[in-house]
Amino acid sequence: MTKKIQTYVALVGGGPACSTAAIQLIRSGIEASIVTEKIGGTIRNANLVENLVGFPTGISGEDYVKLMEEQLEYSGIPMVRDRVESISRVNERYVILTEESEILSDYLIIGTGSKPCKLHIKGEDEAFDMSKLYYEIYNAKVESKGKEIIVIGSGDVAYDYSLNLSKIAKKITIVQRTEETKSLPILQRRVEEEKKINIVVNKMPYEIFIEEEKVILATRTDKEVSEIQSDLIIVAIGREPNIEFLSETLKDEYENPKDESNLYFIGDVKKGNFRQVSVAMGDGMNVAMEIVKKLSRKEDYDGAPRQVW
Repeated sequence: MTKKIQTYVALVGGGPACSTAAIQLIRSGIEASIVTEKIGGTIRNANLVENLVGFPTGISGEDYVKLMEEQLEYSGIPMVRDRVESISRVNERYVILTEESEILSDYLIIGTGSKPCKLHIKGEDEAFDMSKLYYEIYNAKVESKGKEIIVIGSGDVAYDYSLNLSKIAKKITIVQRTEETKSLPILQRRVEEEKKINIVVNKMPYEIFIEEEKVILATRTDKEVSEIQSDLIIVAIGREPNIEFLSETLKDEYENPKDESNLYFIGDVKKGNFRQVSVAMGDGMNVAMEIVKKLSRKEDYDGAPRQVW
């Protein structure tokens, strides 16, 4: 039986953006609930977050998520821990359907982050189904101990994943589709210093296949075709906004924001490449304060969801 829940502000997503917004809304006396399957978001993948003030020596993504969970629990944020199936707007209210619940809200904050881009090559889906290929390393860590791993990508994510996995893996090969490396210089230096990590460039993946217990990546260049054998493949070639569960009307509003809307997008789900924890937190705080300001100016607002002024 579907459980029906009503809240003034619904926040969909469990990363730093929604967590920050929810804490600020609750502090302001506004009724708010987080809807998410798990807390953390993609920060779980991070090897070391070094640009977040307050952590002078950096903090791992896993440790940061633990602190987030502690703070949300301490703040008493109501949560619906479930997978979101669809979100729509009906009669000026937002309707969030999960596997077990129907949540209604007057305001909606979407902070669902990004999802990994696929290679779209032959054998990719089959390798994923067989747990031989992953897009998020927090899902792959259990299988990575003592293994040989291929990481496909040339940016910060690919290099950070490789450094993270180098703590437990036997060998890592970074496969770049071009010669150019797009990662931060500090990550490039650390990868160069890590003996377990090797980089190959100008290799275009075109097929993945399984032989016995090994997964094989077939690549090609203008001059040759070659194969790289490993135990696991991690794909880190980019990310795109995670909005597939939105109705067509809300997707249109994502592309064409309305000035007087009660729908907000924060963090990595917003268009652009500024995927940083501090940026996401700033987005969350800014939107929370906008909502508080909007409610404070409503002449007919009776203060029910907000007890403290």
